[in-house]
Amino acid sequence: MLSTIPAVSNPAPHELFHQTSGPFRENLDIDSFAFSHNLEGHPLFELPRLAELSKKVIAANTGNLNHHVICKIAESVPNIARQWENFLPVERVHETIRHIEESGSWILITGAQVDADYQKLLDDLIAELEQACKTPLKSEIMWSCLSILVGSPNSVTHYHMDSETNFLFQIHGSKEAHLFDQRDRSILSEEEIEIFNAVDGKHIKFRDDFSAKERVFNLTPGTGIHIPVNAPHWVRNLNEYSVTLSILFYRKDMTRRAWVYQTNHLIRKLGMTPTPPGRLQFIDRVKCGIIGALSRRSPRDKHDILKSGYRRLAKPLKVARILR
Repeated sequence: MLSTIPAVSNPAPHELFHQTSGPFRENLDIDSFAFSHNLEGHPLFELPRLAELSKKVIAANTGNLNHHVICKIAESVPNIARQWENFLPVERVHETIRHIEESGSWILITGAQVDADYQKLLDDLIAELEQACKTPLKSEIMWSCLSILVGSPNSVTHYHMDSETNFLFQIHGSKEAHLFDQRDRSILSEEEIEIFNAVDGKHIKFRDDFSAKERVFNLTPGTGIHIPVNAPHWVRNLNEYSVTLSILFYRKDMTRRAWVYQTNHLIRKLGMTPTPPGRLQFIDRVKCGIIGALSRRSPRDKHDILKSGYRRLAKPLKVARILR
């Protein structure tokens, strides 16, 4: 199913979002939807500025997941065996960005807010989102960041899903975003979600028959989409290089849901069939309460927020299997 995003003429210069009505309030982390924005041509997303930003983020990397840069040789299909390979050394990131039109690669800059100008943009965007969603978003967010993806023409971001709430803004170039419903168990099983939240997402694979159920968003500069937590997707750049901004954050309720899935993963490993989240609220509260109580009080990064409690809960089971 193809979704088009209407262009906005003469947007007010102080607004970052436009037409922030129904979908923001009704579909946050429930369903994907399109929106329009006023970031096209913003100086923070020019290639020389992004090249300098990459240096700053690399210098700020302290070994956690708050700030890092990934540089990778681009692929042309959504599902490949080498999706976790073909990475380039970070020393090449600066020049790769400057020559993105011919470098055949993509660069992911996570934690752009180490630069004060990007932190200001993140704060402004979250403030507008709070108004649009009619929810106290700032108090619900446990972790947030700006992530910027710079990609060569015709390159593909492989099929995957994310643990974060994602608002994606197309800044330069055009792309196709292929999104799938995270609630459709023919696309994504309960067990796959459990493994994703407890371990990683390397098992998430695209099948050709999924295409009948995809939503395709044609993204052009000034348009964007909301990608709910755990919604599988893949993206193809078109004939120009692409610059895409994402606001990523963990909200308390979605993090608790992830903790339920982690507990269910352990239950399933013990040979039992766990109750999916949302069926029995009391059971959900017990499961996420256990993980929450074991989680680090002062998390170092997003990985600690999501998985530190699970690691502590799972450790005795790992020891038991070794000694068995």
